[in-house]
Amino acid sequence: MAPTMTLHECCELMRANEIKISEPILGQMIEEGKFPFAVGVRRKEGAYIIFRSGAVRWLEEMLGTECAGKESE
Repeated sequence: MAPTMTLHECCELMRANEIKISEPILGQMIEEGKFPFAVGVRRKEGAYIIFRSGAVRWLEEMLGTECAGKESE
């Protein structure tokens, strides 16, 4: 499995864990530095580097349980 994920994949991972979020909002939050597992810049379209293992660890810490959807990790 690739060490990074797309904005869409990250959004789907969050939704699988009952976190309602849209891709534009997730992208904006990444650009603002709200997540320790991703970096991004705004251009015509956003450009993001989202680390899969970091996203899973962050979700598990925030949820206090194993996160759903990590089997695609």
